Amino acid sequence: MKVSIVIPFLGRWELVHNRINELYRFVSDPVEIVLVNDFSQDESIDGAVAWWQQSKIPHSVVYVKNEQNLGFGGSMNKGCSVATGDVLILLSNDVEIHGNIVDTILSEISDEALFGDVLYPTTTGWNVLNINGKQKLFPYLGGHLLACTRSVWDKLGGFDPIYGKFDFEDVCLSTTALFLGMKLVPLRLPVSHMSGQTIRRLNPDRESYTIANRELFRIKWSGLLKDE
Repeated sequence: MKVSIVIPFLGRWELVHNRINELYRFVSDPVEIVLVNDFSQDESIDGAVAWWQQSKIPHSVVYVKNEQNLGFGGSMNKGCSVATGDVLILLSNDVEIHGNIVDTILSEISDEALFGDVLYPTTTGWNVLNINGKQKLFPYLGGHLLACTRSVWDKLGGFDPIYGKFDFEDVCLSTTALFLGMKLVPLRLPVSHMSGQTIRRLNPDRESYTIANRELFRIKWSGLLKDE
């Protein structure tokens, strides 16, 4: 199966460079790396991408430039629409890779599940919401690294654009998978997440954005889960 790895970014090219280098080091079989430049203003990035495209690595590098800032979910959707792989790996640029994540994912992948690095089943926190008068836990796979077949991605419909640039799109995608009868499968991959390296630097009001998106999620799923 052909594998496409989608990496969106807004500035912070050094993070993207490191991810490509890690894929070069640890992944031997060719994959398609789709880089989505989310309207970065650093003009030197084009040349840096071209260097990787011309280098002698087994992986192909596809470069997409957004004409406006779409945020995490929108850029992932854009990258997946361009990707040609049968298997899609959605990778945040702040996830350090320490081993062959592709082989592990391919050994588990199926059309019956959404896969990721970590499943968050916490009983307190932002994924417990009041749905139609009842407290409900929404387990989800962290959006920093997700994987699925193209068929699953198409059924899920990608990240819902109602969440804007970031936060809660991964909770919603996971909830959609469960709603459609799929499983959420954590793989505990050889990675470490540096957590919000781009978002936290550029968005000092992230907490208020998260709260607003949490309410959007609650409203959406209160309607879809009205019989529960």
